[in-house]
Amino acid sequence: MLERGEELPADEEGEEETGATRAPAGAGVLGRLFPPAPPLPNKPDPLAGMQYSGPFRSVVGAAYLLANHPRAWLLPAIPWASAQTLAYLSPPSYSPVQIITVLVSVLAVIAAGWIGWERPWLFGLASVVAGTMIEAIFLALLFDPLGVDETSAGTVFIGIVAFQILQLQWILGAFIGWYGGYLRRRLAASNPPAATNRRRR
Repeated sequence: MLERGEELPADEEGEEETGATRAPAGAGVLGRLFPPAPPLPNKPDPLAGMQYSGPFRSVVGAAYLLANHPRAWLLPAIPWASAQTLAYLSPPSYSPVQIITVLVSVLAVIAAGWIGWERPWLFGLASVVAGTMIEAIFLALLFDPLGVDETSAGTVFIGIVAFQILQLQWILGAFIGWYGGYLRRRLAASNPPAATNRRRR
């Protein structure tokens, strides 16, 4: 329309200048906090190679993604488990150590959602679940030989897993992982217009 000498409508012109997707009217608080973000460009169908087409396709698809991209959720699980273990062993106070452990835990799960663009919430959840298992195994092996309060390794393992579940860490992992993927899509949506303007210059 610009080449033909016609003017763009006000709404389309504003969208072209900003290069971002605005929240629709009446979207509510969540819609304003997290405006819609388009999918990542030039990404293939993550389930293109899966042959299963039965009634449990969503469950099998989740297992398929996790099995084919283990580093996306296993690598972030290691710093998450380390931070949680350090927080468990440190004194229960608002010390710099506690602040650092919280930051490391959040950033690790954001990285899982960022890397696992196929299902960010799934990779965030998987990283926290795997991190919980790593933390529980480490603390169980640490406490059992020491005979702390005469607790067995199995009791420590179950206690740590139950503690993380009751703290809603797994739910938070899914949400923070989703946010990592959302943040990546928002940044990808805002970058192409800038690149186009540079090419025009």
